[in-house]
Amino acid sequence: MAGLAIILLAVGVAFVPGAMRSPHAAAPAGTELTIFDTGKETPVVGNGPLERVLRIVRAPGGGTVGLEPFTGEKLATFDATDSKSFDDHEYAIQRFGYSAAAHRSLQLTFDDGPDAAVTRALLDELAREKVPATFFVMGEHVAANPDIIQRMAREGHAIGIHTMDHPQMAKVPAWRQQLELVLTERLIRTYAGENAQMWRMPYTGPDLALQRETISGLLHAQRQGYVHASYDFDTLDWEVDSNPAGKASDIPMPNFDSGENITVLMHDGGGDNRMRTVEYVKHLIAEARAHGYSFHTMPQVLPAAANANAAVSVTDYDLVSTAVVAAYYSWPGYLMSGLFGLALVIVLGLGAFNIVLAYRRRKARDAMTWPAVADMNVSASVVLAAYNEEGVIARTLHSVLASEYPIHELIVVDDGSSDATAARVREVARRDARVRLITQPNGGKSSAMNNGVAAASGDVIVTLDADTILTPDSITNLVRHFAVPGAERLGAVAGVVAVGNRTKNLMTRWQALEYLTMIGLERSSQDALGAINIVPGACAAWRREAIVEAGGFSTDTLAEDCDLALTLHQLGWRITQDDDAYAYTEVPETLDALLKQRERWTYGTLQAMHKHRRMMVNRRFGALGWYVMPNFLLSVAIPLVFLPFVAVITFQTAAGGGLLILAAYWVMFCLIHLGLAAASIGLMREDWSHLKMVPFYRLVNDPLRAYLLYKSVVLAIKGGTMGWNKLARTGSMDAAHDSRLFARGTKGATA
Repeated sequence: MAGLAIILLAVGVAFVPGAMRSPHAAAPAGTELTIFDTGKETPVVGNGPLERVLRIVRAPGGGTVGLEPFTGEKLATFDATDSKSFDDHEYAIQRFGYSAAAHRSLQLTFDDGPDAAVTRALLDELAREKVPATFFVMGEHVAANPDIIQRMAREGHAIGIHTMDHPQMAKVPAWRQQLELVLTERLIRTYAGENAQMWRMPYTGPDLALQRETISGLLHAQRQGYVHASYDFDTLDWEVDSNPAGKASDIPMPNFDSGENITVLMHDGGGDNRMRTVEYVKHLIAEARAHGYSFHTMPQVLPAAANANAAVSVTDYDLVSTAVVAAYYSWPGYLMSGLFGLALVIVLGLGAFNIVLAYRRRKARDAMTWPAVADMNVSASVVLAAYNEEGVIARTLHSVLASEYPIHELIVVDDGSSDATAARVREVARRDARVRLITQPNGGKSSAMNNGVAAASGDVIVTLDADTILTPDSITNLVRHFAVPGAERLGAVAGVVAVGNRTKNLMTRWQALEYLTMIGLERSSQDALGAINIVPGACAAWRREAIVEAGGFSTDTLAEDCDLALTLHQLGWRITQDDDAYAYTEVPETLDALLKQRERWTYGTLQAMHKHRRMMVNRRFGALGWYVMPNFLLSVAIPLVFLPFVAVITFQTAAGGGLLILAAYWVMFCLIHLGLAAASIGLMREDWSHLKMVPFYRLVNDPLRAYLLYKSVVLAIKGGTMGWNKLARTGSMDAAHDSRLFARGTKGATA
């Protein structure tokens, strides 16, 4: 994989510089010049629709010579009278262009196209009248309408560059100017089979102030060998077209009585009501002919642009650049539809599948008859690891000791805490002999849990986090699964971890909905398939024999609960879930704390999946190997691969005025998620107010997941490690939970 990445990088490094090199300047001469070199008051001299920048050199006899500023080629000579306008300026802008043979020549030029409807109608009209024209096209529209470019070339029209997407060229960096020019030309070369050496800069014209302001863009293109084409008469058709009440007759005509050569600016794209311009052209042609004018393309009457559309052989640079541009401008619509369809199938399909499985499972569970506590001949020990938990540990221990199930012992392993955690545990132990404290140097959660399991004597080990609060029936509901006939190979039971500080802010409410959906649908459906891949350490019961056979909690990964669950499956142990074994935990209340926690979870789960990768698509492990683990892999791979495309498509759609489309997609997925969340709430008999968080959930979840995935993958590629990132507990708990916590029955209660 690394070798392939290096090869692709090398190809990119080798290809991009060549693709971005102007076909007209194999090795651009001179250094880049900008307005800071020429000055902001550069004089403008001459007449004509072409423009260039000259370096002014004074001759000893009083005349002035205009040199090409990059090559030093002599381009113009000015007499003493003309030279007065230069004053002491080193650079000047020269307008020039028409051949001496041009007489009463009219050049129709069109910017901002091609447009699928308008340009076709315009070409039809020009064909009927046998009038050639010059089109300054935008690359993004060329990519969407290649057939129109081919038709322009076939019917003898001139084609020039109007950049890729119409930026203010003098205000963007040089690399962007280069991209705007060269990529557009490579599109034209590919589709028309001819070069495009002539260009027209957006947001400029014969106006003196505009010419001076945009000189940086003019200089960059000139250095690359491009000829800049301006115009003599601006119809301002775009103003009429943008007026809902405007008419084609409102667009003014040039002054044909002057008899001068005229290059006319119009637009065949980039705005509404451009068909008015097409109608205007009909009258313009008739009026010009009535005044004795003939029609030409700009290269036909401008010697400096005579070869602007010379025939070329299409190169690999042209073809690959065209493919890249097509991917950026033309494919997003199709790709967006495809990705939307794929996402819809995955979300709806998997969601419906999970709902069916979870519903059937819940119905079967509700019909079960469980043994009474007095009839359960299962000894249970509770083990938890603690590190700097002085603010919450006593409350957790009290909730365990209040359990209706007669636990054998409650073992707390203090993992080298630097606060008063051990003292708080001893205080509780003095009042209840079932509490035992084990202290150890800081060695991590897995080490602490293994020490606790080794010291425990119960047949079943109930694990929880140091901040977790159990309901009185939680342990009963976990242990009862080990007391029913046929449970000999039951290795673990996952409980329900709920958010205890849900009402603190939007972040905690979002996590509450996430926990509920994950447990109520995803893990419930996994249970129906016998394929639970994560048993939460915050609320679970494990057969001690199974833990010992698995070698204990592994230190290989940061997700020791996922790692142990997969190991149990490999050893042939079963895992199930109890929907009524509730434990309330404190979740992060700030984004920074949430990111630290989720980085550990995501990275740890990836570690565990990689460690047990041989289980993937292994028929020995049934639905776990063929469905759950591949589904997890896809949930990682699909965002990693497609998120860059989605980001580009979203940007393109928004920039193109497609905000309503994006909003519609977002609303649709919100509705789907609303249905899934409602199913989860119904199955888990939870509070329906969770549904209020669905819109916020959709805004947060995808960006957060993408960030975590990319960070974890980058860390894995680098071979880095990640610490525990333990959440600093504050003891935060909703008042509703504090007052009703121990009243929750085995059938659940609203939270």
